[in-house]
Amino acid sequence: MAQVLDIAPLRSLVAVADCGGFHRAATALHLSQSAVSQHLRRIEAVVGEPIVRRSGRGVVFTEVGQKALRHARTILAAHDSALDDLGATEHKVLTIGATEHGADVMLAGLSGVLRERLPDLRVRFRLDRNVSLADAIDRGLVDLAVMLDGAGLDRANASGLVQLQWVSARTLTLSPREPLPLVIFAEPCTLREPAFAILESHHIEYEITAECSDLSGLYASVRSGLGVALLPMIGKFPDGLSPAEGLPSANSASILVRGRTGIDQDLLGAVDSAVRDLLAAAT
Repeated sequence: MAQVLDIAPLRSLVAVADCGGFHRAATALHLSQSAVSQHLRRIEAVVGEPIVRRSGRGVVFTEVGQKALRHARTILAAHDSALDDLGATEHKVLTIGATEHGADVMLAGLSGVLRERLPDLRVRFRLDRNVSLADAIDRGLVDLAVMLDGAGLDRANASGLVQLQWVSARTLTLSPREPLPLVIFAEPCTLREPAFAILESHHIEYEITAECSDLSGLYASVRSGLGVALLPMIGKFPDGLSPAEGLPSANSASILVRGRTGIDQDLLGAVDSAVRDLLAAAT
């Protein structure tokens, strides 16, 4: 009998990629983490080899996994389009992009609030960097995006403010006689210039010891003692990290909700209101 790729496991596969891990994917899909893991094992049983491997607190797709992910996106797009065309869709899907910062707080909270306030919508999350989210909004690949402005300049349109804070490994000891070891995101990143500006305005010499492409890599670099990082803090501190002592205070970053062209303004307002409430409760 021919092998079959079912829709539910494919949707879990895409969610793991878009949300950055099993736990967040489970939250976005309203499933248990074990259910998401089982879905991916079903795909692995079909293709005959692993499609993901764990890397720290996140996951990395194997070469076969990358191929499976591309096919999954194509299949799901055709599947959902067919349901819409046939009038068989029970719920409209709202795709929300968000940065990884505070995702453990924001995803669970936003998902729950939107289920309550917009029960006719099925919410799907995509986690990515700011620059990728901006591109996705412009191309209409996501309906809304919860984005970070590290400079905190556009406060008039912000859903809320988040304090930027210097963080380090608990065991890191800084020497005043040596340049400050700095862990930052690779360009483009909205947090780079605020970090540089604060240090330079206080005449603090620094040395970039690690540039990271994603949040899990940055956390791993800081935990290993490579240096300090400037991050927005939403909710509790990540495991293994603590406030870095003896550094100048940083400003606040702005959180903004952007909508694609043609987005329903009532929908935009509902998501913006939910984000405001979550930020107020978390800070």
